[in-house]
Amino acid sequence: MVAVVSATGEEPDHAIVSRVLEGETNAYRLLVDRYQRQVFRLGARFHRSAEDAQDYVQEVFLKAFERLRQYRRSGRFYSWLMRIAFNHGMDRIAKKQLPLLAQEIDPPDQRRNPETQALRQLACRELQHAIAELPPPAAACIELFFFFGLTHKEVSRTTGIPVNTVKSHVLRAKQRLRVRLAGTIAEDYHEL
Repeated sequence: MVAVVSATGEEPDHAIVSRVLEGETNAYRLLVDRYQRQVFRLGARFHRSAEDAQDYVQEVFLKAFERLRQYRRSGRFYSWLMRIAFNHGMDRIAKKQLPLLAQEIDPPDQRRNPETQALRQLACRELQHAIAELPPPAAACIELFFFFGLTHKEVSRTTGIPVNTVKSHVLRAKQRLRVRLAGTIAEDYHEL
């Protein structure tokens, strides 16, 4: 097969995917090299150590490789890959009962205080329950925006939701959470 080259001099993602699906599995390395930094950045938001984030990257690319036949070439490979990466990260957090939120609320020196730790965990649980009540797209957008520090544009690329819709989801979710958490411990621990 003859490699197609874009105006930037790089072979387009869809052409690489076609090569891989036709049996040239070594071509997948081109996609890994092209996107591993972005997947690692997202993985670093889900994990505390670089080693865990690197494991996450490998798992995401393996999962994407196994599902490569499901990729629709009319869409962007990057968006498809980041959706897999995001879902994989959220699955890992769900299995761990979302410990990342509780660790991010207070500065490290306050973590030694048992009362502060208990309040933080309670606030985290309240916030988790409130987010779980949101429609799934809004919940995903607000988690990525606030807890993972992604920009609206990055949330859009990760979820495949248009940027203006992401902004709308974040704004509405923020308003709903403010109302839902009014008078709770979580209100004191999270600035919404």
